[in-house]
Amino acid sequence: MVLLLDIENPAITHRNRLPTRAYSIPDTNILLNGSWKFYYAPTPTVAPAPETPVDGEWKDIVVPGHWQLQGYGRPAYTNVIYPFPVDPPYVPSENPTGVYERIFTVPISWPKGSQIRIRFDGVDSAYHVVLNCKEIGFSKGSRNSSEYDVTDVVKLDEENVLRVYVYQWSDGSYIEDQDQWWLSGIFRDVTLFAFNPAGNIEDFSVVTEVSGDSANVHLTITTSRLGSPGSLNVEIGYADAAYGATVEVDPSKPTCKLTIPISNAKPWTAETPNLYNLTIDLSNAKTGEIHKISQKIGLREVKLINGNITVNGKAIQFRGVNRHDHHPVLGRAVPLDFIKRDLLLMKIHNINAVRCSHYPNDPRFYAICDELGLWVIDETDLECHGFYDVIARAEEIPERMDYEKRKALVFPRAANFTSNNPEWETAYLDRARQMVLRDRNHPSIIIWSLGNEAFYGCNHAAMYGLIKKLDPTRVIHYEGDIEAKTADMFSMMYPSVRTLEDFAAKYGDNFEKPLILCEYAHAMGNGPGSLKEYLETFRRYRILQGGFIWEWANHGLKKVNGDDGSEFYGYGGDFDEYPHDGTFVMDGLCFSDHTPTPGLIELKKAYEPVLVALKDGKLEITNVYDFVGLEHLDATFSVSRYSTSDVRSKGCLIASGSLCIPVVAAGDTVSVPVPPFKSAEGAGEVWLTITFSLKESTNWADAGFEMAWAQFQIANTPYTAAITAQPFLSTASITETPGFLIVTGPSYTFQFNKRIARISSWTFDGTDLLTPQSNLLTFWRAPIDNDNPIDKPSWQNYGLDHLLNCVRSVETSTTDGVLTIATVADIAPPILGWKFIAEVTYILAAPEVLKIKTKLTPKSHAPNMLPKDLPRIGWEFSIAKDVAADGEGVVSWFGKGPGESYPDKCDAARIGIFEMPIKDLDTIYEVPQENGNRMGTRWAYIRSSGSHGLAVNASTEFGFKVSNKIAGLEAARHPNEVVASEDWILRVDYAQHGLGTQACGPGVLEPYRLKMSESGWEFEVELKVI
Repeated sequence: MVLLLDIENPAITHRNRLPTRAYSIPDTNILLNGSWKFYYAPTPTVAPAPETPVDGEWKDIVVPGHWQLQGYGRPAYTNVIYPFPVDPPYVPSENPTGVYERIFTVPISWPKGSQIRIRFDGVDSAYHVVLNCKEIGFSKGSRNSSEYDVTDVVKLDEENVLRVYVYQWSDGSYIEDQDQWWLSGIFRDVTLFAFNPAGNIEDFSVVTEVSGDSANVHLTITTSRLGSPGSLNVEIGYADAAYGATVEVDPSKPTCKLTIPISNAKPWTAETPNLYNLTIDLSNAKTGEIHKISQKIGLREVKLINGNITVNGKAIQFRGVNRHDHHPVLGRAVPLDFIKRDLLLMKIHNINAVRCSHYPNDPRFYAICDELGLWVIDETDLECHGFYDVIARAEEIPERMDYEKRKALVFPRAANFTSNNPEWETAYLDRARQMVLRDRNHPSIIIWSLGNEAFYGCNHAAMYGLIKKLDPTRVIHYEGDIEAKTADMFSMMYPSVRTLEDFAAKYGDNFEKPLILCEYAHAMGNGPGSLKEYLETFRRYRILQGGFIWEWANHGLKKVNGDDGSEFYGYGGDFDEYPHDGTFVMDGLCFSDHTPTPGLIELKKAYEPVLVALKDGKLEITNVYDFVGLEHLDATFSVSRYSTSDVRSKGCLIASGSLCIPVVAAGDTVSVPVPPFKSAEGAGEVWLTITFSLKESTNWADAGFEMAWAQFQIANTPYTAAITAQPFLSTASITETPGFLIVTGPSYTFQFNKRIARISSWTFDGTDLLTPQSNLLTFWRAPIDNDNPIDKPSWQNYGLDHLLNCVRSVETSTTDGVLTIATVADIAPPILGWKFIAEVTYILAAPEVLKIKTKLTPKSHAPNMLPKDLPRIGWEFSIAKDVAADGEGVVSWFGKGPGESYPDKCDAARIGIFEMPIKDLDTIYEVPQENGNRMGTRWAYIRSSGSHGLAVNASTEFGFKVSNKIAGLEAARHPNEVVASEDWILRVDYAQHGLGTQACGPGVLEPYRLKMSESGWEFEVELKVI
């Protein structure tokens, strides 16, 4: 085998690989998946020769799979940088090589004289195939399929020995630098199959045209190895309708073209995924049926019309996500049921589009998208982002430099390595060709992409020309082509809303190509923020056709802590690899086990297909679908009253029923009256909730599944009763010393530490409510991923993570039976010359009621010394074990819920009364950070069985959180490392900074920033024993 020549030459993309064809496997097939023998060699030169027999050095390995996840080598994660020396096309001589061996026999039921092929659907990174000690072929392109004709080598009546030599690195690795784990091996199906001795259907393509309720299906069918004339019988069926044609095949002219007209056409869209059954039957008089192919096809037509991407003549909006192949245990060897689970999860969260980032997926993936209804961008297996660092680091170009300036300095030179290098044209074209020819018959694919973050050069232009020749029926995307010279749309990554508005204003309504965001709203950790603003902007400008969130799921790989057996999901560096890019692989809408994060719940709300507004006493209902009306949805309403004062209340349903709405065509808006209901008596807030749910079950959700909802406050009657001062002090014992104030009564004790101006203890009827020194004004939060690039360093620079309290005065008084403790303290960082003056007044109006009035005033010794904004402002109280019950206690609250919410990530939170165990309030992010806040709270009630509880109110709506892990978050790398505190902390926040997407994108929008106020803030918190 000519090993080094093949793996370090971009002009050699394969040896003996058969031309790529549309994915179709005949019935005469066997999967070679399962247990193989495996030999791990540190370099190709010491790998066992084909004739060397298996011995004790060989071990068992599972195919599909990656050897790094089965005990050989180690996974390595990089986002951009190459994990090897950069000298294309050369790779390290220390190039781990996996030698796989599988023994198989050809089924005796297969007809004698069949053509036998072997197919690999994914091998990383390059590989030679050897059968019975004879070299069969070679291929690169890890995420592309390869087939080889082994008819002349395979043994029909005895065992066959199949060996595959897989190389971790090849010249292809330079263009497979795709922000994911570097994992090697045979990671998709290996299939042995046979074609009839009389011939076979080698390839076919389907092109559809749609005009009103009629359509044409154009087929190009290529046969192979026909020894005598035959015929092709083509049938297209939908329900009871059937259409067809028969064409004769001359063996000397193997390619046939035919057109089948379809009347009463049922077009395919992501909203109406109507599929027709296509069968192509090859036969001849001598043999009868030779080969039959079945494929589901959709009638749809993609065009640029009036500057917009249209399907069947209508412009569409992409409410999409980027999806990598990932499984938390198996890496990119993703089982089909796991793939389908992903796609079902997308559908039920109102996602209508998926970008295959950054390579073609398992060939079966697209059939599921066809069936469920998802727009697909199929992307070439191509990215070479690492060349950026080769130049930028050498020239010390700082990351803080404006991105557009960095692009201008680096991108053209980075492109010269491969993208703008004619020596790599063959490799680029080969990857584009394989993608298009394998996947082109799927209606869900409406866009081809030339790859990702590979700069721009002559090879992209060549790819564009090739794809247009192979398939002129789709549009082409490539973000790196900034001017859209050889792309049918403009594309951006992570622009701000303002950038989008400026782009739209530049072109107005006179444009030839639209803009899509191939990546936006980076979903890393606690985020993304401000989804609503993006969607509103998309809807406002016709040139903006939506985008794709980065990204679908965290890529964590399950690990076990050797010390205590705890499990966690590893990221860059957790496998002792070098170099690595740390936590940047944990940036998804799903956790690593592909269950939803709060970010996905928020996205479902942002992507909902029906919008409702309350205007001038009427409900304004807008249909955001691109094709369908709202007839498939049931609209219902409910009216509920919630008490703002009674923490034991559960809310009261006043009215509910169906909401009658007229026909609302796609894109239209109608107004309907607010449903009549009897006015509610009593104090509290009255809320109207509108929901839209599926009338009938679909192949992705059951009838009754909620698609969209809206809420409106339609009344708010304040609770007017005031707490009257009780003469409890007359029966209380008050002891005051220089250090403490102690109030003791028949059933209560309240103790205040005057030296540090904090509550020491509070008990009621034998129940400890707060632990010693429990209350503290705090401004810090455990930084989220989006804080880390800019906000966290700025906050630390101003000392917000190390504030100290300096008590200036404590004064006590009793008036009309009310105990008042007035304190003044400076809260300030070391080193610096600014502070908060905190004037805090504690009012004990009754033994069970404590009010805390807070006035904060920032001061500095010179202008510009104050921080520009703050992480948060609020109180922390240590709850006694009697109340928290070590997390087994319960909290109920009236406000936003049931999940967490933040200023720019709260649209998915409904107003209502919610209840859950205290221990379930935390969101366990796989990289520990701030979490679990509930905004818009009117009251919260914390309690455990058999003891008094603690109710919280405030002068304004507040945020709250209860956890024993607040202090341990920042020091931990993984959730299993978070050290829980002995006490459970109740955090009552006056305000929080927003989240944004600044881990990779814009920061927090101005309305959601917690800005420093020179005039300060005033707020009041009330704690009440219940």
